[in-house]
Amino acid sequence: MTQPIIAVRTTGIFCRQGCPARAPKPENVVPYASGAEALLAGFRPCKRCHPLHEEGHPPRRGAPVVRLTRIDTPLGPMFAGASEGRLVLLEFADRRMVPTQFKRLARLLACAFEVAEDPVFAKVRRQLGEFFAGTRRDFDLPLHTPGTAFQRAAWDALRTIPPGSTRSYAQQAAAIGRPEAVRAVARANGDNRIAIVIPCHRVIGSDGSLTGYGGGLWRKEELLQREAAV
Repeated sequence: MTQPIIAVRTTGIFCRQGCPARAPKPENVVPYASGAEALLAGFRPCKRCHPLHEEGHPPRRGAPVVRLTRIDTPLGPMFAGASEGRLVLLEFADRRMVPTQFKRLARLLACAFEVAEDPVFAKVRRQLGEFFAGTRRDFDLPLHTPGTAFQRAAWDALRTIPPGSTRSYAQQAAAIGRPEAVRAVARANGDNRIAIVIPCHRVIGSDGSLTGYGGGLWRKEELLQREAAV
């Protein structure tokens, strides 16, 4: 269950309930259901209670930092995260799994989060703009995709699907040499943290139906239509 978040207008910071920082005045408090919603509203995560991490697992002192920003697109705002000049997160801000993805990144990278610009974000914005304008089909971005060996194989295979094409989950499983692992491939696709650039939207059901896209099937359909039109 996602813990409620308390944002403070006067400081621009959001905390988990029970943060050891001094309690704000009630009139300055804005409640949110998740840290992702508070980020979208422009608040920064507290450095004392670390509301984007699993409770009880704060980053260690001197932990690497994942910089976060918001990127607006024709299909809605997205969160982008970067660490050491590489993109580690690109998710539609309203995806229900976003809070889970923050916690997974925190665990996998043992990182802290801050809302700040990173040099790679300008490149992400430019290439996404070109993609939505119909002048770009492939992305050339430095990525970091921590995960299991199976997940990384599934994500690498996604990037071999040509723009404008689709592949079934069964074909995706065969492509990584695991034809029996169709459900596991579907789960790995759902765990993809870098939407559009790692094109999990190009995988469809064996009957041609648009299934299994965390960003919403309407976005999946729109992305496929845009790619087919280029």
